[in-house]
Amino acid sequence: MESLASLNCPEQVVCTTPLSAASIWQDILAQAVTGELMAAMNYSALSTICDDPDEVQEALEHARGEQGHAAAFAAEGRKIGVIVPDNVNARYWKRIREAFKRCIAGRDIIACLIVQEIMLESFAVASYTRVGKAAPGSLGKTFAAIAAEEEGHIEHAMEILRAERACDPQRFDEKVYRLHLDVMTTLTEMVARDCRNGQCELCHSSCVKSSLSEVGLTTAELRGASLQQYLKTLDALGLPGEVTLQWVTQLPV
Repeated sequence: MESLASLNCPEQVVCTTPLSAASIWQDILAQAVTGELMAAMNYSALSTICDDPDEVQEALEHARGEQGHAAAFAAEGRKIGVIVPDNVNARYWKRIREAFKRCIAGRDIIACLIVQEIMLESFAVASYTRVGKAAPGSLGKTFAAIAAEEEGHIEHAMEILRAERACDPQRFDEKVYRLHLDVMTTLTEMVARDCRNGQCELCHSSCVKSSLSEVGLTTAELRGASLQQYLKTLDALGLPGEVTLQWVTQLPV
């Protein structure tokens, strides 16, 4: 896997992508940039409730990494001749951010890790990996490289969360379920077939979902891959698969 550093290039516009495809990638990148910026905000907030100085620094380092990811995605937009917007107050992202802030207000570091590392990163890893296969040139390579980095975040958090679950599996699983209802409901609404609860407020014109097939993607694929990654991560934590599968089947379609 190529590193992000090896993908850097002069910030000049080389518009070789057809306008229609560029517009679709602009909307996809807008979701990615916004998600990374929100992750940076989450990690920065997490640093304020950590007592150990090393944990504080680690959270801040993660925040800088997510900001770097956002910058890399924005740079890819410039290469195809588009300006990538971001909006952490967009409909769905704002709801997820508010859920995370409730975990911060409760000074619940474990809940913060479950939301950011298990739920949000599962969606990022799976969707970025799939987009990386469909996107052309350096755009695809950047998505794939960032997916690999995000997967490392999940692996690191797993050690902490497995140890926490070992202390009281029932209490841990109940916490995961509460957060699942709060956060995963919103995430799956984002990748549902239709925007029944209103548009995402990031697409630059009409909803991009119906046009994804033009660049080799579908919401069904992205949703399916993301939920599979989520279930795989919950399995690795030790949660019973027959239980978590029921959780997922109850999510919005």
